[in-house]
Amino acid sequence: MSNFAGNSTSLKAYQEVSLRQTRRDLEQALARLRNGNPQRAKPGTSINASSVAEEAGIERSTLYRYHEPILTEIRRLNNATPVKQLQAKRGELAKALSRAREYRQALENSRTEMTEWAQQNYALSHRVQELEESLRQRDLMISDLRAKWRAIENVFPLKP
Repeated sequence: MSNFAGNSTSLKAYQEVSLRQTRRDLEQALARLRNGNPQRAKPGTSINASSVAEEAGIERSTLYRYHEPILTEIRRLNNATPVKQLQAKRGELAKALSRAREYRQALENSRTEMTEWAQQNYALSHRVQELEESLRQRDLMISDLRAKWRAIENVFPLKP
């Protein structure tokens, strides 16, 4: 038998010791679940009253009946999770917006470069047309001069 058997004072002392031990077990179970290294529950189990009670090896009703501070901590953790997720998503959004700005700037730079190339292409194309026209006129002039030369050569032969 234990030291606490017999009177109401001993019973109350036993209840207090049991309550403290159970509270410590619950706190340790909560810490193990939070850190991701549970001993009784499956790894990756979400943190709720059932999983904490299972990890601590107690009945869930005991948790609800006598350990409101642990329930409050579980609620706080579960409420903090969406806040952490929101903060993470905001961080991802900020990075995505930064990349979008970089891509937009790169697009603008590419458009400017393409416009410059289009202007150069137009100028060079126009210059090619001018040179082709100049060559065509030169070829016509050469052709005319050859025809005149032949006509002169027919009238005044150069061969003795």
